[in-house]
Amino acid sequence: MKNVIAVHLLNDRSGSPLVLRNALDFLLSAGYRVDLLTATPNEEPGFLSDLPGVITHALPYRWSPNRWRTLINFLWAQVAVFISVMRLATPSTVVYINSLLPGGAALAAKCRGARVVYHLHEVSIRPALLKRLLCRIVNLTADRALFVSRYVQEALGLTVRHQEVVYNALPLTFLTEAHHAPSPTEQPFVVLMACSLKDYKGVPEFFQLARTLPDMQFELVLNASAAQLDGYRATYSIPANLTLFPTTCNMHPFYQRAAVVVNLSRPAEWVETFGMTILEAMYYGRPVVVPPVGGVSEVNLIGQTGFAIDGRDLPALQQALLLLRNNPRAYARMSAACLQRAAAFSPARFGEQIRRHFQAEFSHVFVPAAQETGNPIGA
Repeated sequence: MKNVIAVHLLNDRSGSPLVLRNALDFLLSAGYRVDLLTATPNEEPGFLSDLPGVITHALPYRWSPNRWRTLINFLWAQVAVFISVMRLATPSTVVYINSLLPGGAALAAKCRGARVVYHLHEVSIRPALLKRLLCRIVNLTADRALFVSRYVQEALGLTVRHQEVVYNALPLTFLTEAHHAPSPTEQPFVVLMACSLKDYKGVPEFFQLARTLPDMQFELVLNASAAQLDGYRATYSIPANLTLFPTTCNMHPFYQRAAVVVNLSRPAEWVETFGMTILEAMYYGRPVVVPPVGGVSEVNLIGQTGFAIDGRDLPALQQALLLLRNNPRAYARMSAACLQRAAAFSPARFGEQIRRHFQAEFSHVFVPAAQETGNPIGA
């Protein structure tokens, strides 16, 4: 049986582990044996928890508010993942590394003569020296690099011989539930954002936007625990029309209530490389407001599925939301365009690309870009 060793440092409810879960589902259905190396913080379930058919090996990685402690944890995790891959890998194994971060896994795979596939999601890694080091490890070890957007491919500028863009998709179960969801009610008009509890993700801007539009309702789902939110509420003044929610395994009720979904990440500090919540919103037919740069701009069609606005441009954000609330015809047009656009990012397309690339690695044959089905997706 063909064996894949998948590696992802932090198993949480963010976009990159969700993409990896989808990819592993397709590999399992194709008959691959999968070992997964990951860390689940505080034992709170992430997207990679309890995967049927996957043998999971725990990593000792934890994020900390103290950046020096996080760095120490990161370095220790590299040692642990290096040892684990050295123990598990053989020359007939493919080591599947999700994101730039698990460089130790790639080095161990190289030592064992295993093939290495990177799936790359991020470009905003600090410090810059660490990013350069991790990119160098990719160039040294990777046999194939998959990118979630053209933006990521161009921004990283890697020299890996075999490179392809594989746009993200959502699980078929998500699509089925979204398809049967009712249209949002006229009142209240709910503006939704889902992100990490980081200022650079636009959380302060979302607060400010809520304060300036008191006749709308705002919901913020954060990749944070209830205890973390309690501490945040104790520190900051929360607008009366804004409700905070901790991390959740079920986003469907939020998309069902939402009229609009926004992403306010600060382009100078954190460039969105794809935006899974935006794709989820589109499957619900919800117009979006996103930054004007990055991979998320490859998902959004400006003026058709939503708006591209810098989160610091408060007047433009207000104008866009008021237009969508006050002009039902424009809203309906954008909602229909969202559903059509989302269909281009189908699970079948994603699964076929993933299977082709791993089949190529196990046979050591490169799949030319011209043979890829549906890649890239035209904007």
